[in-house]
Order: sequence, then C-alpha cells, then structure tokens
Amino acid sequence: MSVVADANHKTGRERCRQARRSPHMLTPTEPIIVTISHRLGRDGAKRRIEDGLAAIRAEVTPYVKTLDYQWDDHRLDFRVVAMMQTITGRIEVYEDFVKVELALPRLLHLLAKQIAGRIENRAATLLEPPQGKG
Repeated sequence: MSVVADANHKTGRERCRQARRSPHMLTPTEPIIVTISHRLGRDGAKRRIEDGLAAIRAEVTPYVKTLDYQWDDHRLDFRVVAMMQTITGRIEVYEDFVKVELALPRLLHLLAKQIAGRIENRAATLLEPPQGKG
C-alpha cells in the first residue's frame, strides 16, 4: 500500500489550523531602513564600508552559517543565514549619506528596533571622520 499526499486534500485538523491564521500573518513584512549621514564623499564611504566588512565578518562568523555580499558600483547587496533565518539587504552609498535596507524574516522582525539601532551605531562609528578632521 502506498501513501500519496494530495496537495488539495487536508485533514480536519489542517483545515482548522489554516482557518485560524490571520491574514496579516501571511503578508511580507516591511523592510527596515536606516540612513546614516557622513562627510566622506561617496568613494570614501564605500572604502570605509569595504574595510569594515572584514571586521564585521570576523565578529559574526561564530553566529552565521552564510554571509555573502557583492558590490555593484556603490550598492552592496548581501545575504546572511543565521539560526535557520535568512536576512537579505542592501547598502547604498551616496555622496553624504548611506542607506541600509534589510528584509527580515517575521521572527527577527520582532527585534527590528534593536537591530536598526545596532546598525545605526555601528555604521555611524564606521563612517565618522578621521580624528582631527571633524
């Protein structure tokens, strides 16, 4: 006897569980956007971010399974997999600010404010002008 799962056939329990889901649980979450001002110029800010990526990679290595990123001119696209959750995002470097955009899975979206704060603090430190040139 073989058992074949029919995608259209659901047991009573599955129908009941599906019916209890609220519609807002099925929609994607909005991205988190953090903007950080700088006075380094576009190329200077990009260089600082590139230099900072090595340190960031070393810090997060124990916690992440995958960290991939790729530059396309002044835009950095990245993907991080940690704790069976995937985070994707983009960093766009402009002449006087940097925009970080993150797409978080629903579970991590509960920590969105804390994540945005850490990004903002870390990026501000990375992009601050050299000492004596404020």
